[in-house]
Amino acid sequence: MNKNISDIYNLTQELSWHFGSHGFNGECCGDLTLVEFMALKKILETDSTTIQELGNALNFTKGGSSKVIDRLEYKGYALRKNSPLDGRVCCVSVTVKGKEAISKIVKNYTAYLDEVLKEFDPQKVKNIRNALEILLKAIQQKKPFNSDINNHMGGERS
Repeated sequence: MNKNISDIYNLTQELSWHFGSHGFNGECCGDLTLVEFMALKKILETDSTTIQELGNALNFTKGGSSKVIDRLEYKGYALRKNSPLDGRVCCVSVTVKGKEAISKIVKNYTAYLDEVLKEFDPQKVKNIRNALEILLKAIQQKKPFNSDINNHMGGERS
């Protein structure tokens, strides 16, 4: 395997760690996990979404999405309601508390990144953004792999 690919994986994993639910210096996301934050952000982007659409957007099962929504509802960040078009469909929207939490988190991380990148020239910052955008689009086009290690290492399943 190309060493650059391994390096990209390790660098993105390390980068993800710094933006995870532990935040920087332990301050950031309050009582939201990274999964809850991402779900809340996806719901906010669409204004209202079904649990199944959220699952598809985050690569979760409908059941997995439902559990995340349960936690967000319990914390007061999201609200389930039946669709006005089809009462059998459950939609999820973000509460005012959820919108405030997302806004605060985004503001904090944006300020943090601004501080980290302030010494870089604007073209370098643009190049970083473009490279991350290219990587994200490429990843979004591929289905995630089955995490069964034997499946990827050429081993046989038992």
